[in-house]
Amino acid sequence: MTATLKKLVRGNDGNRLRLGDLVDEVEEDDGPGPVLFVLTLPVLAPTPPGVSMLLALPLLLVTPQIVVGRQRLWIPNGVANRTIDRKGVAKVVRRVTPPLTRLERLLKPRLKFLTGRIGARFVGVAATAIAVVLVLPIPAANLVPSLALVLFALGLSRRDGLFVLAGYALMLIAALVVWLAVVGIRLGVGGLHF
Repeated sequence: MTATLKKLVRGNDGNRLRLGDLVDEVEEDDGPGPVLFVLTLPVLAPTPPGVSMLLALPLLLVTPQIVVGRQRLWIPNGVANRTIDRKGVAKVVRRVTPPLTRLERLLKPRLKFLTGRIGARFVGVAATAIAVVLVLPIPAANLVPSLALVLFALGLSRRDGLFVLAGYALMLIAALVVWLAVVGIRLGVGGLHF
C-alpha cells in the first residue's frame, strides 16, 4: 500500500489529482481495503469542528458497497471527476508512510475467515456503522472509530484477520465511549435545576 501511495503522488499529470483516478489506482490490486484506508486518512487529521463530518461522507458511499461484496467500487461521476491538490496528498502520504511501513511489516495472511467473502461483509457492516457515527455531530468521537476503520482497511487489504479483530475491539471501545458520553450528558442535564 505504501508503494501505491507513493506512486500516486509522483504522477506527472499536473498539480491536480482526479478522485476517480485515485480510487482506481489504490484499489487496483487489493480491492476496497486500500480505498477505505485512503478515505479514512482525512478524518484522522486534526480539523476544525464539523469538518471531519464532511470528510467522512465519502465513507458512507464506500462502506455499504463492501457490505454487498463489490470488489470494484462505484463512485458517482460528479465525485469521481472532482480533483484535489496533488501537493496536499503528497504531504499526507509523507506523514503517513513511516507508521504505515511499520504496520505493513506486521501484516500477514491469518484468520482468513474474517477477511473472506462473508467476513468482509461483516467488516462492511461495522465500517458502515462507524461511518454513520463519524458524520454525526458528536464532539471528539472520531479518533477511535477512525482508527478502527484503519485496522479494518489494513486487514482487508492483506487478508489479516488479526487486524480485523483489533478493529472490532476498537469499535467496541468507541461504542462504550460514546455511550458514556451520552449517559454523562443525560446525568448532567437531568441534574440541572431551574
